[in-house]
Amino acid sequence: MPREKWEVRYDTNVANEIVEALDIGILSRDDIKVLKRWVSEVESRGLSYAQANRDWRDHELTRGRWKDHRAISFSFSGRLIYRTEDLKLFVMVVRVSPNHDYR
Repeated sequence: MPREKWEVRYDTNVANEIVEALDIGILSRDDIKVLKRWVSEVESRGLSYAQANRDWRDHELTRGRWKDHRAISFSFSGRLIYRTEDLKLFVMVVRVSPNHDYR
């Protein structure tokens, strides 16, 4: 059975958030490398594989505006929030949070 092909897409504001977080020092180049590793894992091995990888501590978000989203840990305090759409064919990165700020 062929594996589903996943493509990680970014919400329009995420690139700006990443640049700003790098500029003020709340994200590091090492954080970006880790995030790229997660993207690579999702796109090459599938979302189910990445979700099962304990390194990411993938978990469902159930409250407020993040209901129906998931988050992964990319550092001690950093989180990436995402959601799936289009019959689970795409992952949309909607927020990168270096400090658990889910607002």
